[in-house]
Amino acid sequence: MRALQRIGVAAGLLLAAVPATQAEPLALVNPGFEADAAPPGAFLAGLPTGWQLWDPSGRIDQVNDAVGHIRPLPGSEYFPGGTPEGDQAALIYLAGGATGGAAAAVGLEQTLAATLQPLTHYQLQVGVGNIASGTSLPGSSDGGGQFYDLSGFPGYRIELWAGGTLLARDDNSLGALIPEGEFRTSTLSFVSGLTPETSGQALRIRLVNLAGAGIEVDFDDVRLQATPVPEPRSAWLLAAGLWLLLRRRRAGGRAAGIRP
Repeated sequence: MRALQRIGVAAGLLLAAVPATQAEPLALVNPGFEADAAPPGAFLAGLPTGWQLWDPSGRIDQVNDAVGHIRPLPGSEYFPGGTPEGDQAALIYLAGGATGGAAAAVGLEQTLAATLQPLTHYQLQVGVGNIASGTSLPGSSDGGGQFYDLSGFPGYRIELWAGGTLLARDDNSLGALIPEGEFRTSTLSFVSGLTPETSGQALRIRLVNLAGAGIEVDFDDVRLQATPVPEPRSAWLLAAGLWLLLRRRRAGGRAAGIRP
């Protein structure tokens, strides 16, 4: 019994030598798209504060194709259940007639002050919305009173970058699972190695409307967390230490005529 107690104490000391890890939220600007207030129930075209436009085909004219933010009224059209965080969400509206495909995709992106660190687990979560059809309310960029058929879903993509290197992406994995008028959370992860080539490069998040069979994709509640992971040698030392303790206990038991 005393031998087991000694092993337990030693195991505790070894475990204490492995650094405890805790997720740390990384700072984003306007992650819930609340910075630019829209009237209740309305939408406004315009680049959300803190975000940049990713538009490789140059199709955004803020009339036929637009980015902006929306403030749906809970219990009414667009998103009856409201948004995942706060009152508003970002919108990427593509109805200008361009065919689908990579050349037609449009997104919002943000480069963080945080940089890629070695031995770190990054988890990015974003609320993705499939907007329902509805009539715009006064205060909207179109003046209100216009009906929009928003049936169908164009598909989305969420990407995590470090400098010019793509670390992880979600390529519309939830597209068929998001009911009209609701949001679902997309989660993607990346674990950096001991010496990543892009270490020290600024992290970047990109939210994309794929311009497929539909018009609008909405995004909300963008969260990126970083959790340090123990060095491989720490885990190896723990396993080796416990193995040596077990061998010594067994050897001592045999010397005393005690079966292990």
